[in-house]
Amino acid sequence: MNLVTMTNIIVFTFAFISFIYGAITFLKPKKALYGKMIVLAMLCIVFGRLFNIVRLLTGGNIYQTFQLGVLGTMGSLLFFFSSNYGTLDSLVDDGNDEYKKYRLMALAAPAVAILLYAFLFLIGNTPMLWKVQGGVLSVFVAFSSYYHLKHLIIPDVDFGVVRKLRPYNTTALIYMVASVLEFYALSRENEVLILISGILIGIFVLAMMVLTIRGLDFGKTKKKEEA
Repeated sequence: MNLVTMTNIIVFTFAFISFIYGAITFLKPKKALYGKMIVLAMLCIVFGRLFNIVRLLTGGNIYQTFQLGVLGTMGSLLFFFSSNYGTLDSLVDDGNDEYKKYRLMALAAPAVAILLYAFLFLIGNTPMLWKVQGGVLSVFVAFSSYYHLKHLIIPDVDFGVVRKLRPYNTTALIYMVASVLEFYALSRENEVLILISGILIGIFVLAMMVLTIRGLDFGKTKKKEEA
């Protein structure tokens, strides 16, 4: 078994554990939609990695052709974006001018995503296939990272959810960087870097779910503190 297959098995295992843990917690009536969307993000990662594993074990090559497995990563980023934009941001930011500086500061995240793409994929002799795939992935990272950084730096709201979800938002940003790094390693066929980035992805995928559950449990925590 080569390092690339091992990497995908590692990420698949962590993502599957994260999905099961999240599903048990959130896929129930009256549970937070935010948490349910994070669970679906984990499911995207599971399917994406499963496709890679099957392809690799059946003699397929993920270096020289478009790999559908990356759609799992993109799907997870889409759910991360949707959870922040659709279910939380209206509570965090009501559009007042006092929050304008935080909106502008949050633009640093997509800016870094663009610069990272330019540095890793546009410099050197990267194959066109990987430039295109890396570019699409970076677009998803740019959109999703904006809200993760925004909710990391914006002042807390009355409900306390922003403060409780800051650890989750931190790990989500690290997950995105590790995903881009892994994609770069794939474009260079660097198996050691693929393994390192994959281990990081697996760890932070599980950490994201744990921290999401803790963050959305703020109501119970508050009651315990008051008691």
